[in-house]
Amino acid sequence: MVTTVVSPPLESSQLPAPGIKRVGTHNGTFHCDEALGCFMIRLTSKFHDAQVVRTRDPQVLESLDAVFDVGGVYDPSRDRYDHHQKGFEEVIGFGFTTKLSSAGLIYKHFGKEIIAKEAQLDKEHPDVQRLYLAVYKNFIELSTMDAHDNGINRYDTDQNPKYVINTQLPSRVSRFNLDWNDSDQSPQKENQGFERAMKLAGSEFLESIHYHAKSWLPARSIVKDALLKRKGVDPSGEIVILARTCPWKSHLYELEEELKIDSTLKYVLFQDQRSKDWDVQAVAIAPSVFK
Repeated sequence: MVTTVVSPPLESSQLPAPGIKRVGTHNGTFHCDEALGCFMIRLTSKFHDAQVVRTRDPQVLESLDAVFDVGGVYDPSRDRYDHHQKGFEEVIGFGFTTKLSSAGLIYKHFGKEIIAKEAQLDKEHPDVQRLYLAVYKNFIELSTMDAHDNGINRYDTDQNPKYVINTQLPSRVSRFNLDWNDSDQSPQKENQGFERAMKLAGSEFLESIHYHAKSWLPARSIVKDALLKRKGVDPSGEIVILARTCPWKSHLYELEEELKIDSTLKYVLFQDQRSKDWDVQAVAIAPSVFK
């Protein structure tokens, strides 16, 4: 159960027990990034099960152990993680260029610890770094968390999109905000929606970690082995046979670059584990495109 309070005021009954830290974000209309940020930071050893305080009062914010998405300060040494201030251009690095949201900032500084804990790996294990980047790419950035909150469009906007997707995580989280015509506009009702948003965003974040750790990562060795054996399938090196069906697409493009494969991979073959039928898939020229 998350204890969420709105300040001011802070009544004595709302103060945390000794040793319980307090983390803060703004009150009012909430978005996916601070809901996920609250969920993630409470998974860390430093802020485990911290009390969440939602306020814009500068004096209250200053008293908190960590603050994100409000306050106009990015200073990891003080656990301040806002991204709205002028001149903010922080990215996660490693070739990614999307400006971070508050959730992205929490992930940048605490993501490896969280992944190591959830995947039951030592923090220095090389798989932690691989999972850290994969979860960022496929959940934090790709689910439009960072880009959405910073107003970055996926494409040039000189033309109207042919369709709009309203089922992505930020859109679903936004629906937990109070409707303009709700009869109950109380801070308590608002906080109930925020806690639901935290639960939704957090559950999908953990699902992403567990999928990448248990399914995506073990597939890498299968894809790599198939690439190394491809010329035994056909001298052209353009056909790959997987030892078994697995998530192969993202690994394929990364391993092509890593192994410096100069031939054009055209087809991937694999046997369906249930029907025992063989499937053939053409390789797209890049991830997330159909050509």
